[in-house]
Amino acid sequence: MNDYLRAVTLGAFTWRNEERIALLLDHIRRTGGRWLVLHFLLLLICLNFPVTFAIAKLSPFELFNRLYGEDFLLTTPWIDGALLESQARGDVAEIFNMFMLENHYGRNVLLPLLGIAFILILVIQAVFYLSASFFLRISRMNLAPLSFQDRMGLVLYSSTLPVLLSSLFGLFLPTVHIIVCYFAIILFVFQRSSLCPDG
Repeated sequence: MNDYLRAVTLGAFTWRNEERIALLLDHIRRTGGRWLVLHFLLLLICLNFPVTFAIAKLSPFELFNRLYGEDFLLTTPWIDGALLESQARGDVAEIFNMFMLENHYGRNVLLPLLGIAFILILVIQAVFYLSASFFLRISRMNLAPLSFQDRMGLVLYSSTLPVLLSSLFGLFLPTVHIIVCYFAIILFVFQRSSLCPDG
């Protein structure tokens, strides 16, 4: 546990210090794979939070409007003539929200949608980290090689600060924060790779 906390701290707050990078690699080797998986899941939860929050705060009517477009009311089979004659869009939205809530909107629509968003971000995150590890290996072909665990540890622990900051940014611009986060991680990781021992 001590090694994990030190690796997280060094990964988040080490800039241009070769000794601290060497110390980070030493802690990565001591922590083992279980802690890497745990840190990956923590980063995933942080990165997913703004997306979950953005989806969950939408009313059913707003959510369906975004999914189906502006002509959503016209394509909805349950709306009868009486509702279509109503001039107040707010009344229709309120009736729709009540209808969805009575038909278990949270369990039948919201939870599956949040699950799909989580799985999608999980896949994107896993592909990104594996790709970063692969390209880190290629970039160090003429330098001292790092093991897969060292490379993944360097990428994951260097991601801590960018993920936390981009999650805050994501509260204002969800999904854009993921792209910003990955650019920041790439800069952090390859800058730190050049400071690795014999690098």
